[in-house]
Amino acid sequence: MRLSILFIVFYIITAPLSAQGEFSGGFKAGLNFSNIDGPVENENESFSVNTGFHIGATMMYSFTDVIGAKAELMYSQKGTQYSYKGDSYFTFYTSGTNEGIPIYATGQRSMDISVSNTYLDLPVMIYARVGKFEFEAGVNAAVLISSRGSGGVKFSGISLAGSKIEEFTSAIDYAYFSKERGFEALISSEDIIVNTLAAHQPTNMNAYYEAADNKEKKYNSLDFGLNAGIAYFFNKGLYIGVRGNLGLTDITNEAQDLALEALGQGNTYTTRNDEDKNVSIQASLGFRF
Repeated sequence: MRLSILFIVFYIITAPLSAQGEFSGGFKAGLNFSNIDGPVENENESFSVNTGFHIGATMMYSFTDVIGAKAELMYSQKGTQYSYKGDSYFTFYTSGTNEGIPIYATGQRSMDISVSNTYLDLPVMIYARVGKFEFEAGVNAAVLISSRGSGGVKFSGISLAGSKIEEFTSAIDYAYFSKERGFEALISSEDIIVNTLAAHQPTNMNAYYEAADNKEKKYNSLDFGLNAGIAYFFNKGLYIGVRGNLGLTDITNEAQDLALEALGQGNTYTTRNDEDKNVSIQASLGFRF
């Protein structure tokens, strides 16, 4: 449904252009250098630049030899390198007869996740040609079509009942579109004893192993923002370009945006009401027919 809406909007924008004046098309591809801009929970949390790619088609309409409009349909990877190192908690689940009962611990967490969110981008731009340079500015709408995270987490501490947790490492293979929650999101584990009970110690886990009690997903489906950029044409068709994209909407869903420093009352997961926005720079190589 989301993809259908995006294609309908793309057709509504581009169809009139092809019926009026001079129309041309092309394609482009390149790298995205992206990050998520938002408030950090504390000094233990950080976001840094992640690298992805983009590829897609462009359609242009020239009002004059200088001024025109264009629309693009792009497959575009955005995201961030997320890191948390400091005071935190961890959840274990019992095994055996009473499998799946949560056991909570507090201690030190060290976690690194490479987040890759893939969008179908629809930039709509006004451009101006000055010699071999082309300047552009406009808006961008995007639909999230894939969302994944990979990395690892280390934890050591003590359970709430006083059982020591030796440092261990678990891989992270997050599929943010997945439906599994809690114990169901455990991919693989080793057997340990916590509070005299047999328990699973994760060796690999999915996105919502630790998650708020709902069916919501971590990242919102739609994103909107502003674009601005510049391109240099080697000849009539071949060009290189740089474009900045500033997101205007919150891409994280408060219902699953967990705070990692401490559990809430009654050992519940607490969520964060803050705004996280996509920020990216695209470096492209393109050709215009």
